[in-house]
Amino acid sequence: MIITRLEPVQVGAQPTGQLSDGQLSGWVIAPVCFNGFAGLPTTKGECVTSPEFSCFGHQWGVTIYPGGERESTDGYVALYLQNRTRESIEVELKFIIKDPNGGEDIFMRTSLTKFKPKDSAVVGNNGPTHGYRNFALRSTLTDYLDDGTLIVEVHIRTNKPGQQYSSFVPENPFLRNALTDFDNEETADVKFEVGGTVEATIFYAHHIFLRLNAPALADMCKPGDDSPTTISNVRPDIFEHLLYNCYGGKISKQDLQSDAKDIIEAADRFCIVHLKLEAEACYVDTVELTLDNIHEVVTYADSKNLALLKEHCMDFLSSANKIEAAEKVSFGDIPSHLMKDLLVAQARREAASGKAGGIGDLEMKSVSELREMAHEEGLSVDSSREMLIASIRGDEDDAEVEE
Repeated sequence: MIITRLEPVQVGAQPTGQLSDGQLSGWVIAPVCFNGFAGLPTTKGECVTSPEFSCFGHQWGVTIYPGGERESTDGYVALYLQNRTRESIEVELKFIIKDPNGGEDIFMRTSLTKFKPKDSAVVGNNGPTHGYRNFALRSTLTDYLDDGTLIVEVHIRTNKPGQQYSSFVPENPFLRNALTDFDNEETADVKFEVGGTVEATIFYAHHIFLRLNAPALADMCKPGDDSPTTISNVRPDIFEHLLYNCYGGKISKQDLQSDAKDIIEAADRFCIVHLKLEAEACYVDTVELTLDNIHEVVTYADSKNLALLKEHCMDFLSSANKIEAAEKVSFGDIPSHLMKDLLVAQARREAASGKAGGIGDLEMKSVSELREMAHEEGLSVDSSREMLIASIRGDEDDAEVEE
């Protein structure tokens, strides 16, 4: 197996998986040199990060906490490898520090591990950074210095192209099979009348799919009812989109764009959260905000609890010309509780330029990041920014109590 050795990465002034070896690439070794290690800060939580280096089409960095991070055991050094590319990658990792006197090496190794994209939210042990909070005792590492330099050999290997899978396995056919039964009158156990009494459209469905994916709609009907359940104030084509989604169907981007608000309204009414958020994201991508329509859009977003759209509006306001906004926007007609969202948007904008401080990590995350974190923890994602933060923080507190 070929081993490629990169040029040493200098820091400061100089003085796994289940795949077999045959399915993984050769090792690439990046020696990272922390020059003047004895003089690096030893306060807990203070770190030193290497310049970036390239490997397997990704940019990487190594971060060392000479005094340990906050969760490290006293006296231990923490060491991490960071993915600094906006794409995920699975790698097997080894940290090796060789004894300059020929003694026993310090060695730590992970199995095949997924490094999430740069700046991704950390959920549990999953994130863009992996390593060890208790890598080795600082007192031990001082015996491994080479002319005052701590040389950390970072060994990385990944999947060979085309060898992520050893054999073909067909995907689970459940969704495809479910869609073949969509609007099937013969097998359906519930039916709906949509569009009024004059030109009503009848739709057939299976109660189990509604119970799992549209609970409010499922509560309106009972399996085996002879009479159809009447649905008012929803266009037949919109209702068809809802049912199709309940069977695992994907609504086209064109339909989402043209009918986003109608789909949001119906999905919100029948508790189809995924579809509501998908239509909201599409609306955010297509709506053109101006100081003339911002009041209308943000009021709509607030009425439907559309946290992503509200954030989009507040980001727009926080970046707008303040004098022009004061003249054109009727802030007195905007719900007062949205002023907090506006202040958060302004704080996030200042933080991005390095002007803000003292703000909690959760408060600085985008709505999309908060929704992803909540989803990973099995929490509701159809909530305001404030409620998302509260539920995530409450779940973290519960986890700490359990520990």
